[in-house]
Amino acid sequence: MVALAAPALGSRPLPTSLSSYLLGPKLIQAELYVQVGAVKHDYLLDRGRLQKRYANGQLTIVKQSGPIAVKVAPSARVLLNGKLSTVRALRAKMQVAVLRDKELPARQVWASSKSAPVLPAAVTNLLLGNQMVRAEIGVASSDPTTPHDYLLDHGRIKQVGVFTLTLREKDGTLVTINVSPTARVKVNGQNASFVQLQKGMMATTVHDGDKPADQVYATGK
Repeated sequence: MVALAAPALGSRPLPTSLSSYLLGPKLIQAELYVQVGAVKHDYLLDRGRLQKRYANGQLTIVKQSGPIAVKVAPSARVLLNGKLSTVRALRAKMQVAVLRDKELPARQVWASSKSAPVLPAAVTNLLLGNQMVRAEIGVASSDPTTPHDYLLDHGRIKQVGVFTLTLREKDGTLVTINVSPTARVKVNGQNASFVQLQKGMMATTVHDGDKPADQVYATGK
């Protein structure tokens, strides 16, 4: 079952406004690698509108790319319009967000009969907090044929190059990220420049598809 405790490892890497955008109503699907201690999770998060009621152990969700079937445990924890409920209370056309770990049936569902459900802060902090390793998040754009494909990496800066950052991620992976010269950079929550990034800082980079990272959020020295 998904742990709902927020990570207590320093400040959150991303501004609340960015986290709310990435996992908010425009989210299509996200895959988020999270490591809690030695335990690794591969979370999948889907948003959309229910096509029909819960049946055969799954919910069918209509997304921008079409309907998909998501396995959901009969005992999943469901919040419907902010109140505890059950999967069998869900109805067609409701908007839902469903979170599952790898190939396991989902055990967390948020639903609303009126508008897109908002994820609890504890869940957002878990998925995009200091225990995140990396993530790929699809977000709808003004052009339905070309959604955003945001890639996030989080780790300790091992090397600062000429508009590149080499990060050691929580699982030990070394990754080098190209950074745009015009990237938005924040250090300890304050506006900064690329030259202020230093080896040893923790950093999260955000880029859309193959483009260089246009956002860097760092904490440390």
